[in-house]
Amino acid sequence: MKKRIGSIALSALLLFPMLGMLSGCGGEKTVTLRVYNWEEYIDEGGKGSFVYDELHEEDETTHKVTEIESDIVNADYMERYERETGRAFNKNGYDLIDDFEHWYKTQYGVNVRVEYSTFGTNEDMYNQLKLGNKYDLACPSEYMIMKLASEGMLDPLDESFFDETDENNHYIRNVSRFIQDKFEAGELEVSDSDTGKKHWSDYAAGYMWGTTGLVYNPETVDESDLEQGWNIMRYPKYKGKVTTKDNVRDSYFVALAIRYRTELLALDPADENYNAMVTEIMNRRDAETVAEVEKILMDIKRNIFGFETDTGKSDMVKGTISLNFAWSGDAVYAMDEAEDQGVSLNYYMPEESANLFFDGWVIPKDGGRSDETRHAAHAFINYLSMPRNAVRNSYYIGYTSVIGGEEMFEYTDNLYGAEDDDETAVDYDLSYFFGNDREYVISAPEEQLKRQLYAQFPPQQDTLRCAVMDYYGKEADDLINELWTRVKGEALDAWAIIVLCTAAATAIGSFLIMKFGSKIDWFRRKPKTGYRLVKQEPIKPQ
Repeated sequence: MKKRIGSIALSALLLFPMLGMLSGCGGEKTVTLRVYNWEEYIDEGGKGSFVYDELHEEDETTHKVTEIESDIVNADYMERYERETGRAFNKNGYDLIDDFEHWYKTQYGVNVRVEYSTFGTNEDMYNQLKLGNKYDLACPSEYMIMKLASEGMLDPLDESFFDETDENNHYIRNVSRFIQDKFEAGELEVSDSDTGKKHWSDYAAGYMWGTTGLVYNPETVDESDLEQGWNIMRYPKYKGKVTTKDNVRDSYFVALAIRYRTELLALDPADENYNAMVTEIMNRRDAETVAEVEKILMDIKRNIFGFETDTGKSDMVKGTISLNFAWSGDAVYAMDEAEDQGVSLNYYMPEESANLFFDGWVIPKDGGRSDETRHAAHAFINYLSMPRNAVRNSYYIGYTSVIGGEEMFEYTDNLYGAEDDDETAVDYDLSYFFGNDREYVISAPEEQLKRQLYAQFPPQQDTLRCAVMDYYGKEADDLINELWTRVKGEALDAWAIIVLCTAAATAIGSFLIMKFGSKIDWFRRKPKTGYRLVKQEPIKPQ
């Protein structure tokens, strides 16, 4: 035992110099920044990235790739990149995390190493934090930000982060006024706050935003039927041709809009309190409302093709379905993919209401976090908020950045602006998002009033009927989750029961044959060679 302890001690002594070498070149300190983000939610460089696609062109027949010139990624763009990051420009595009590490060293003279990991759902992220996993930055959605704050799991952002005179504070200098107004108005119930209330902007910096609506195929959907709003999901005409999201909050929102459609449409959009009234209705969760929503969801379930999380996009492109509940970023992806295959899809936000959502950067509470790490966390948000990088992320992800200003507007205009000879061109005013210092108007093809531009940047008037979903609190969450369990566990139709019973009988028969077939020669099959049983570990519950 003593020999073992001595060996461990000797190994530790030998390891210390190596740790010093690993911490940075020449003994320089390296700050470690642990970032937790959604899957595929940052520009990773290479083919499919903004820089690569701007500078390369692939022949559709031979698939030969050649370098081309770009009006945006030009010599000035490359020179600025090299000056800010201290590294040579790469026409294939580096990933933004690697770029940030170089930029941080150039700006602050300190090495930083980003430990980047991803999650699939807000609940996955929440569970990891509750289990004690440590992260310096995370990117939850708006309702999860509210939940984390209510449980005292977040640290507020530094006041210096909002100093617009600091040239490196790219977030506050470039964030859309539309977005920042939402963040400053949104209230949080914070468990460790003196007042009990704080604003979203105290704890979160926006990253991406969007709306919910319906992607539809105008060849198979009568556009006059869209006047039913969300209720089209129950319309027998489209039985088996529509999908909705396989999560309780989005589905609850849809059913809530159906339940209160008459009340919502009776509101006056010109009323200064219109959005507040829509938001109040779309966050109702009393027992009576929950019971009525459950009935509506049962009706929806019996009419739809199915619940989905990520397959709706491909089902729309393939023509399997005609209508799909979609987040706006996924809607843009579906429209782009369909367009490549000669299919035209549109996006519609029902007149009664739609959801306005955000994903934002927060700092999970950690009493052991150093000032250096905290500084790097704020710097990471600021680096992603540089307009050039916001463009890269928006292009790569497909969602809409919260960053406004000239550079982002020019990118949007370049993406969706009409050709000079387009006789269908209409003015599309986006001044509400990009700034009030001048008019920001895109001359866009008329079809974009229903397509990608509309999905990414709905007109200001349409945003007024969009409601942010609150964190409901534990009691209401439990009630609604129980509702969802019942909806997903509703008794199957008779035909489905027959199919399942037949499958079960077949499985049991196969098992008996494999188990006892050696006693009955004519039952016995010669096993296939080259196959073996692979043990699959059960998924551990969170």
